[in-house]
Amino acid sequence: MFDRKILAGRIMRLIKCYAYVHFSSNISLRFSIFSDVTLTNIILSSLLALQVPAMQRDSVEVVLEFKSSVRAIEVVDNHTIIFSGFGGLVGISQNSGKTWDTTIVKHNDQAPAFRACAFHDQNIFIASIESPGLIFKIPFNDLSQQELVYKNEHPSIFLDAIAFTDQGVGVVMGDPTDGCLTVLIGENNGEDWSLVPCGKMPKTKNNEAAFAASNGNISIVGEEIWIASGGGASRVFHSRYRGVDWVAYDTPMIQGGEMTGTFAVSFRDNKTGLLIGGDWGNKKNKYGNLAITNNGGKNWELISEGTGPGYRSSIVWHPTEKNTCIAIGSEGIDISRNEGYTWKRISKDGYFTGRFSPDGSTLWLAGHGKIGKISFDEN
Repeated sequence: MFDRKILAGRIMRLIKCYAYVHFSSNISLRFSIFSDVTLTNIILSSLLALQVPAMQRDSVEVVLEFKSSVRAIEVVDNHTIIFSGFGGLVGISQNSGKTWDTTIVKHNDQAPAFRACAFHDQNIFIASIESPGLIFKIPFNDLSQQELVYKNEHPSIFLDAIAFTDQGVGVVMGDPTDGCLTVLIGENNGEDWSLVPCGKMPKTKNNEAAFAASNGNISIVGEEIWIASGGGASRVFHSRYRGVDWVAYDTPMIQGGEMTGTFAVSFRDNKTGLLIGGDWGNKKNKYGNLAITNNGGKNWELISEGTGPGYRSSIVWHPTEKNTCIAIGSEGIDISRNEGYTWKRISKDGYFTGRFSPDGSTLWLAGHGKIGKISFDEN
């Protein structure tokens, strides 16, 4: 932050009698009758209003590079970060990104694509996408101990996201099999996984599925679970308690195309949540790609129509600034300080997904061939 007294002194040395402030409309305002103090305060206030906080810069610090595309990153605590990606890549840092431990996870001599990762009780959980659908459990301190805890050989299986409730119940969601979304529930510290029968799930609509774009299809508050779909239909599936029962709610998100709809859902609490996505084939489109609910997902309202960030694959709430959220995607990173109603670009760097440290000081990002971070300085 600038020191006001020092900055005021510098301004006064530069300003003698008058100043011109030029606007893009070519209108000029001439200051010739103000006192030194008044003039200084006007310009000082203008400069301070235009200040960009330290985190709002057009760059991201890249902390790790590799030959893989990573669409899943999770932050365990202020020092521990995990991620997973294509080619079986799994990584962890336990010292705030200073050093990383990585490994390649294989199954039957093949290195699957792991677009989903989560953590519970000092273990990393990763889920693969294409058949066979696999879930591995790996301890933080020994990435060579790779336990296969679930396998599904359904030819249509495609696992999109994984998360855990506050009390340690695992949730995995995937594309439809047999007429409903694939939902797996994990018990016993992630050792035992079971498929929710289609009889307990709402039937999917024509070409309704999900996108394995950011591990953002699941949002959990306590033991409540929300799952977002896209494609032919874009809806929100809600379970009030650990996936025991489910209802589906319609949304106004753009939908009907193969790559349209919600790409990520994020609830701040059990009432207020955001959906983000859009049209992957038309990333600049700013209509129908952002919606908010204030009643737990029953009703959704499109916001920032025509003025928002366009297509984005991930959205996260700031953990300590209630109304602040971040939208992340291949086209850039944007910030809103009023629940998504207005936005400001903070970086043109492309990433697929991101998660905050619990203290809100760091936004960790995952993308094509890189892990990055943005530091949120206190202001």
